Amino acid sequence: MQENQRVADMAAEVLARQAQIRAEQTGEAFEVVLKAVLKTESGRQLEELRDGPHRDERADEWQLDLPRKRAKERRRARREEGSRAQLAAWKSFMKEELRELEQRKDGQLARLLGEPLPGEASAALWI
Repeated sequence: MQENQRVADMAAEVLARQAQIRAEQTGEAFEVVLKAVLKTESGRQLEELRDGPHRDERADEWQLDLPRKRAKERRRARREEGSRAQLAAWKSFMKEELRELEQRKDGQLARLLGEPLPGEASAALWI
């Protein structure tokens, strides 16, 4: 990375270096190899950096801010995962509650439980 280098220039430089190395190894034309490099995951990420919203930022400043941004993204992802887990647990709980209500309504629960427990009203089995 050069001093005052833009993110777009840094990404383009890395893409060109990867393509040049591959062209030297395979003997293929640079343009052909560059297209192949852009189809890889790292190539797509570099292309996104080159053409994305940070392209005009200074690379050194962008890199300094990157750990904070990644930590923020990880926290957001963990919150979303926790929310999804809570929603799944709630849905499972409600499904079981509705199943038990249906059983009570149909008298199945009363038939399964038989006699009420000591101190329990028999009507409780039918509610």
